[in-house]
Amino acid sequence: MKNTDTFRQYTWMVDTILRNERISFERIGHLWIVNDLNEGKPLSRTTFYRLRQSIIDMFGIRIECDKQHHYYISNPETLRDNSTQNWMLRTLTVSNILLDSLSIKDQLLLEDVPAGLEHLETIINAIKCHHTLQMGYQKFNDSEPYTTLIEPYCLKLFHQRWYLLGKSERKGGAMAIYALDRMTKTTDTDAQYELATDFDAEAFFKNYFGVFIGEEIPAQRIVLRAYYNMPNLLRTLPLHHSQKEICKTDTYTDFEYYLVPTFDLRQAILKEGNELEVIEPESLRKTILDELTNALKRYKK
Repeated sequence: MKNTDTFRQYTWMVDTILRNERISFERIGHLWIVNDLNEGKPLSRTTFYRLRQSIIDMFGIRIECDKQHHYYISNPETLRDNSTQNWMLRTLTVSNILLDSLSIKDQLLLEDVPAGLEHLETIINAIKCHHTLQMGYQKFNDSEPYTTLIEPYCLKLFHQRWYLLGKSERKGGAMAIYALDRMTKTTDTDAQYELATDFDAEAFFKNYFGVFIGEEIPAQRIVLRAYYNMPNLLRTLPLHHSQKEICKTDTYTDFEYYLVPTFDLRQAILKEGNELEVIEPESLRKTILDELTNALKRYKK
């Protein structure tokens, strides 16, 4: 069996049990045949148990059986929206759908694959082994690349770009973030470093939108006023996990956030034009106003 077929079985099994919440083995077997997952062959219990174990090993998702002999996902929190397991599962699901849709490939318009993937495996292996990396890096505004040592802490995907967060020798051991598509080389030095025991990647980025870090401004209450169709868009795709809807009128809706007002956040606000307005804090409102004023001056020239 091809790997793609195996992954398809994994994603189908998890999705089927999640959608049904509780489901019998007989019902799973019926749906298995209907979906032609194994060339019409029935689902044996041996195959089912093998898939259960593989799903635990690969995704950490546990399929348990209750007293009524119904199967269910016993740790659904593993599939929270921003978890690695959920991202992997969704990515594999989309890949399987696309593989089954090659006959209409000219009617599927996709975004480019994130750049810098050639460095991904080296970085992940270094994170696993707590090895420092020697990295070549080319900044947009520098004519020549530089080389530095990095203690890699975590990877983050944002707007189709992979970023590495780590302690940088060039920054005097401070945390810094680097885009993989700006890396010219990555070499595992085999030299070990000691990962900070209290480091939590999710907690580190908790009060940030995007990847820009290090601004000497604390996280603060931010209120954005959304107009036209923007309220529905934000309800469907929240800007940040701290989002709360605090006021709704016939013409606008106010959303509250707790964030550091970084460059990434300012760009996200500016991108929405007159559909998004900063209400609080006044300092961020003034910064956005200055950006819009400067943009208007350019257009008036």
